[in-house]
Amino acid sequence: MGRTEPFGHCTLLTLEGRGPGNNGRLFHAVAPFERIGASQVHHPRRRKRRAVLRGALGVIAQERPALGLWTAAGANLDLLGYQMEPALAVLRGATRVLLADGVGLGKTIQAGLILAELRVRALADRTLILCPAGLRETWASELRERFGITAAVLDQASIAATVQGLPADVNPWAAHPVIVASIDLVKRPEVLAAVEAVAFDLVIADEAHHLTPTSERGHAVNRLALRAPWLVLVSATPHSGDQAAFTYMTATGALGDPLVVFRRGRGDIGLPDNRRARLMSVVPNHDEARMLRATDNYAREIWQSLGRSDPAVQLVAVTLARRAASSATALAQTLARRRTLLAEAQAPVPPPALLPWDDLDDDDGDEDDESLGRPGMANQQDERGRLDELIELAQLASVRSSKLFRLHRFLARVGEPAVVFTEYRDTLHAAAEALASRFRLGSIHGGVPAAMRQEVVRRFDSGDLDVLLATDTAGEGLNLHRRCRLVVNLELPWNPLRLEQRLGRVDRLGQRRRVHAVHLLHRGTVEDRVWRHLERRRLRASDALADHCALTATDVARAVFDAVALPSAVGSTLTSARIEAATTERNRIVELRRLLPYATETFERPVFALPRRHGSGAAIAIFERTHLAAHGGLVERRVNAIVVRLRRMGAGGAWRELASHLSNTGLATGACSLLPPSRDSVLTRIAAARSLLASAPAMHQASLFDQRSERAAGTRRETRARLDAALARRASSLTLAEAAPACTRLVALWPLPFEP
Repeated sequence: MGRTEPFGHCTLLTLEGRGPGNNGRLFHAVAPFERIGASQVHHPRRRKRRAVLRGALGVIAQERPALGLWTAAGANLDLLGYQMEPALAVLRGATRVLLADGVGLGKTIQAGLILAELRVRALADRTLILCPAGLRETWASELRERFGITAAVLDQASIAATVQGLPADVNPWAAHPVIVASIDLVKRPEVLAAVEAVAFDLVIADEAHHLTPTSERGHAVNRLALRAPWLVLVSATPHSGDQAAFTYMTATGALGDPLVVFRRGRGDIGLPDNRRARLMSVVPNHDEARMLRATDNYAREIWQSLGRSDPAVQLVAVTLARRAASSATALAQTLARRRTLLAEAQAPVPPPALLPWDDLDDDDGDEDDESLGRPGMANQQDERGRLDELIELAQLASVRSSKLFRLHRFLARVGEPAVVFTEYRDTLHAAAEALASRFRLGSIHGGVPAAMRQEVVRRFDSGDLDVLLATDTAGEGLNLHRRCRLVVNLELPWNPLRLEQRLGRVDRLGQRRRVHAVHLLHRGTVEDRVWRHLERRRLRASDALADHCALTATDVARAVFDAVALPSAVGSTLTSARIEAATTERNRIVELRRLLPYATETFERPVFALPRRHGSGAAIAIFERTHLAAHGGLVERRVNAIVVRLRRMGAGGAWRELASHLSNTGLATGACSLLPPSRDSVLTRIAAARSLLASAPAMHQASLFDQRSERAAGTRRETRARLDAALARRASSLTLAEAAPACTRLVALWPLPFEP
């Protein structure tokens, strides 16, 4: 099989081997620089009966229905019907997909299956996967180990290495067919300009709930998605409580096409509730009690004072209350920063912008100086005095932490691996110091490079570490279920989304034991009030997928400081799609996997076997029928079997009789089962993308002396022309070769010893 792609003055021909020595291999040739000729058609050849049977089974194993999955049988994954649905939806015409299944239900596998299916059909020559920096290696390893897809992980260092081996005018983002990159790197203007110049067929955005209207992340993904035929958004927690952000995310990359959503919980796919949560009350010591009480009073006062009219002050109140619940160390650090900022005469200087290679997600709950330095009380001198008192109380309380002491005792008593989560890096360091004397520790936070994070996880999974300490920033995307079933939260997140993300690190597919979550909680404090509010709202949620997690920290803060009820939990705002053909497709692939060992048993020419004794003159003719796209790409390959009566077996006589029989029955030129809507929706999106490119404004001003503006405008025109040409080629590749009949190839003739 082969396909052609025209490029200016040459044509790229891609051939797929079907012989016994090259089955499945791809060969590329460039015409007219290489000589290309058609192979000869051979008549059937006699083989032993066992060889004929194995050859027939090998061809059946390579059957490729137009609307079926071609890669799932050979992929390293469990065959779960619900995980196949998104890929089947894409084959049926979905162009924008949101994978919103619960944490740990295999969204990466579902996105990888979409990518694998588009690649094997030659519909996704270039793919861009955008994710948090800490998840780049996870994506690359999942694609490599499960689908055999090699993905290039691009950061500043790898880009520099790529550039050294390329001509000066070649874009490094065009040097790899599949790229995994940090969204925080790609969003930078100087990087985004280079990425936008590459024609990506498929864009995948992980942790899509971070794509908000005012964020550079959302802007970058939207711009790239508007130029791609397919977009996949991935998020276990799509609704964070901000309706504007949710609306923006669901509209990302829209070109008049709908967003097809897949959102399933554990109960929807038949998994039992394998989670148990325990609230561990911690009695604060005398110094901690004074600190917690004083911090609560101060947070309430600034909330009720200037916080009524200044959201930034409300954020400060929430920050101080949460840090006090986390640890005295974290609170002391933040109070000291706030005291210094309030004492400054001039406005605080914003922190310097990150350099292009600093694309780590290293905030770990830290607040920017502009917000933290906002006065909360009308009398700033009184406020600075209050802060001095709070700093002294926090320093006294940090000498001995009741939570860390209780954590130490609990882990020693349990005696099994545990993941300890905290929202703040200051608390993580304090916990590491408290536990280091007894446990082998590993730490992951936003400042740890991605390669080092992977090494820490590897050591934890292998048993070299007893306890893994992690912040929320680093916790997204970690797969820790292989060895661990215990999650300990040092403080209670005010956003339920974070709590779900933490527990999802061990409560995921593949976890074979009951998962236990332990929340350390100071009773009688603001943390206790937060828990009661969240628990009441959770119990009111009647649906397992209800948006009881769709809360912001501000919603919780209003409930705590203003004594108002949390917004009522509502039913899921997302309607999950269902592909009824998934069950049938799964069963087909299960059977197909049984035939995979025969996939290498193919022959260059048809084969036949003679009957052991005088037969009836009837035989089973096994043949494959292939439909091609306009440029020769494979659209469908089906295997059929019919019973025919032949006067003689072997040589050319049987072949001529069979060809005549197929022609008379119309089987030689049957219609392709590819449904027109599955093509039309993609072609419609491509047409809209091309129209959007054509309508882009010039945005330059001519100058008599400086030609840089004209050169930049010319570069933009050339880029748009290249992108438009790529979209046109993709549209052409989706067009069936209407004038060409189906290609029918005889595979085997099997004699029947009896009259059918």
